[in-house]
Amino acid sequence: MAMEMFVLSDRQLGSIAEWQAAIDAEGFAVKLDDTDFRWHSGFLPAQLNGKLTGFECYHDSADEFISENSDIDFGHEWKFVLGFRWMGDFHELEAAWTAAAAYASATDGVVFDGEDGSILAVAEARQAARKIVHDTPRMLRELQLRRSHET
Repeated sequence: MAMEMFVLSDRQLGSIAEWQAAIDAEGFAVKLDDTDFRWHSGFLPAQLNGKLTGFECYHDSADEFISENSDIDFGHEWKFVLGFRWMGDFHELEAAWTAAAAYASATDGVVFDGEDGSILAVAEARQAARKIVHDTPRMLRELQLRRSHET
């Protein structure tokens, strides 16, 4: 099952280099693949702690997104929506959340968590991303332990 979240903002970053600078400024370990971000649609490869991972990334239509979610108060009519989608992999989860938090920070946007329907301000998105970074090693150990008991 794919999971998704969205960054809503009134401005966009113009390049992967600009986005990477925002990620680096936040101190996150994800390194995005250098691609033409303005036209990117689909899987965006990334490195997380030196290992290949990534997530899907789409420039979604803000008008359509807000119209499809008309029951949600997003605060105002945002101009841009950057969609993030990933499978249940912990590394993809961490890469997507850290990249989204950094993007929201750089664009003064908000993060809409499609899984629980919450809207997170930059500070909350940053905190959520840092919690995922902190918890991922423990979750991976627990998953590995469960798998070893199943065999």
